[in-house]
Amino acid sequence: MDDFFGLDDAQYWNEPDFLLGLLVSFLANKLNAEFGITLMVRGTVMTGTLVSEHAYLGRMNELFKTIARSSLIDPSDEDLGALEEAFGFEDMAEDVYTRDEDDESDEEMAFPPIRYLHLRDPYILYPGAAMSFTESPLPILRLRLTEVDGWLPGRVNVIDRTGGDFEPPFHGDRFTQ
Repeated sequence: MDDFFGLDDAQYWNEPDFLLGLLVSFLANKLNAEFGITLMVRGTVMTGTLVSEHAYLGRMNELFKTIARSSLIDPSDEDLGALEEAFGFEDMAEDVYTRDEDDESDEEMAFPPIRYLHLRDPYILYPGAAMSFTESPLPILRLRLTEVDGWLPGRVNVIDRTGGDFEPPFHGDRFTQ
């Protein structure tokens, strides 16, 4: 029997966690809520702020527009208009909620299948080292849900080698509206 993601019963372990998928789909993507999360991915611990796919695509859009504008010498209004049109990544989100407009029943809107989550200001930890990407031009990690082995709400505190707590440079720790 095939399920939501097109996998048969023998491949259930390849499916993403349904609860994490719902949190990403509903809280991050639909409600645009940002919150701290810690992920375990193939022996690596990642922590940061879960953000919507629209936030990721918007930042990517602005980054590529900036790069393209800086490469143009004395651009015309037509050139700038073409750039605006070329980089419309926000419209490429996979998480689009649909409801049949002709259906007048009170049935709930179906959650679309999603494949990615987006982690802003990721801090990646593994034995002996840690990396932060807060100064990156696009500090949002796009990660396949199927790659996440485990997760927990909230960010992890890193303990440095001197025994003190180290607070990674994250932005925002509350739900936003």
